[in-house]
Amino acid sequence: MADNAFALHEISGQDQVTFPFNIKDYQRYVFGDDRLAHRFGTDCAKAFIAHISGSKAAQPTTTTTASDQTAADDVAVAVLSDYVPTATHSLRNHFVAYLNRHLVSLNANPAIKVDITSVDDAPQEQRACTEAVTGIYRIDRERVGSRSIIVLNEFRLSHVREHQVRTSLRSAKVDNPITFVYLASTLDLSSAKSLSPILGFIISPSIKDVEDIAHTNDFVMNANFVQYILGIEEEEFCRFLRRQDDGFARLLLDYAIGGRYHDDELYKANVSFLRWEVGTRESL
Repeated sequence: MADNAFALHEISGQDQVTFPFNIKDYQRYVFGDDRLAHRFGTDCAKAFIAHISGSKAAQPTTTTTASDQTAADDVAVAVLSDYVPTATHSLRNHFVAYLNRHLVSLNANPAIKVDITSVDDAPQEQRACTEAVTGIYRIDRERVGSRSIIVLNEFRLSHVREHQVRTSLRSAKVDNPITFVYLASTLDLSSAKSLSPILGFIISPSIKDVEDIAHTNDFVMNANFVQYILGIEEEEFCRFLRRQDDGFARLLLDYAIGGRYHDDELYKANVSFLRWEVGTRESL
């Protein structure tokens, strides 16, 4: 699998673009609706498998041994990761689940999941640079081995992140083939600019929308949800938290501390109340 990129949908346009998904469905996915993550992840996997199968069919036939074929087909599916899982983690769960059904049907090894993490101690000026970036991201080289790497994400709005990931991994002597897989890709910068207002609306839901998602059976708490909830007005946050059960409050606190939101002035007051609330509940 050579270095390249694949997207389920392509987005084009100048002053306006047509969003490739139902906006409300995508918003629910962003804030933790795993039912929508299943739909998007499965659709993306189906299209990617068809794309790869078509590419292989177009290639000239070569003679390979069974061991060569197995090594060539081994895959690791990566997402950019931190302490608090993102919506993309849920997307990957369903993408990999469908991909693995396909792989085992071909007697190939199932894909593994790996995370690409940010190097926290990289110099600030290095992290801000968009050209010739090295050392910003890292991956478990031993776990990946010789596998081809699929990096999964939602939107391709530019080539900057791809360049950063490739350069970082190459500098760490991870020379595996890398393919970037997206739900949707813009065809030019004007498309990305036109898409920005839509994405801005998606990540700015109402508190009712977010709480409705949290109360479904398919809810998976993620970074977007945590950041949104911890960022609401203090009085509203207190009322919201009192409506949630103990398990929800404990997980929210774990993510608030693990994600270092307690160190951010924007979230500090709400995290402080959350710590008090969880402590009070556990002392009863």
